[in-house]
Amino acid sequence: MSFKTFITSKGFIITVIAAALIVFGLTFGSLKYLNTYTQHGKEIQVPNLIELKIEEARNRIGDGFEIIVIDTIDFNPKIAPLTISEQDPVAGYPVKQGRKIYVKINASGYSSVRLPNLEGRTLRHSIAILESLQLLQGSTTYQEDFAKDVVLSVRQDGRILRAGDKVLKNSKIDFVLGDGSLSYLPAMDTLGEMYESIAPAIDSIF
Repeated sequence: MSFKTFITSKGFIITVIAAALIVFGLTFGSLKYLNTYTQHGKEIQVPNLIELKIEEARNRIGDGFEIIVIDTIDFNPKIAPLTISEQDPVAGYPVKQGRKIYVKINASGYSSVRLPNLEGRTLRHSIAILESLQLLQGSTTYQEDFAKDVVLSVRQDGRILRAGDKVLKNSKIDFVLGDGSLSYLPAMDTLGEMYESIAPAIDSIF
């Protein structure tokens, strides 16, 4: 049998048609399976979990999502303690059912930091250090000293603080500063002025 006769035979044509149907069926079935597996076109919106405790959030989402806690962040006074402060994806974002939601929890209160040595520093420099530690500037009082606006001591609620003491973030630190009043001593321009300044003391002796 020649090749031309073979490919035009009824048996060959039936075989080709059957193979094409099998390929089509497998392709169609695979696409249907993928659509079902990936839930193509079936998206739901992420619920708002902000300011919910973890138990409350899990009850709200049911079996539609999975919550993953990734961090506990510094205390934010605008959000209730130990509740969700951030979430990813954000509320309202369309996702497929079963998506993981990553959340961060607000701390139960302000954490503490160790106070660095501020004595001898200028007020301006000390304030910059406080801001970097999330501390606040409190009151300022002055004492006689040679230097002006230089920190002599730091206090909190009347207690003198030392370098290394722990203080809560967002708390106020009070400063005791030098007023610079001891830095100026009038000079004696002439011998006459010097005599006039010591004359009363000499007269008192005699």
